[in-house]
Amino acid sequence: MESSPEEVLVPLIVFSTFVLLVALSLWYQLSKKKAFLRFVSEHDGISVDAIRTLGLQFFSPRNDLRRGVFLLGIALAVWGFSLAVDFPQRGNLDLNHALFGIGLFPLFAGLAHLLLYRLERR
Repeated sequence: MESSPEEVLVPLIVFSTFVLLVALSLWYQLSKKKAFLRFVSEHDGISVDAIRTLGLQFFSPRNDLRRGVFLLGIALAVWGFSLAVDFPQRGNLDLNHALFGIGLFPLFAGLAHLLLYRLERR
């Protein structure tokens, strides 16, 4: 039984997209931290309170709330898509269940960010 190139390329592209999105997110976070550290090192006479205030603006807990809500929205969109589209079953693979599983990743990541936001407020 030979597999067609499409059977290999589609999963490769889908999972490569996930890896690319995670890599871009991590790169953005790293560049933001580097910019903050560069700013603090360039301004030697800045007080500790000013650094703390600036750090809270740079790394606001509200970002966790926004990111959490956004990831929950993505999870619900993937789940809604898998419910709305009736995929035919191919062998033992049910794509509806696969999409539910994929939707769990942003769901739990969103819940984690919301938990971080809640803990930061206390």
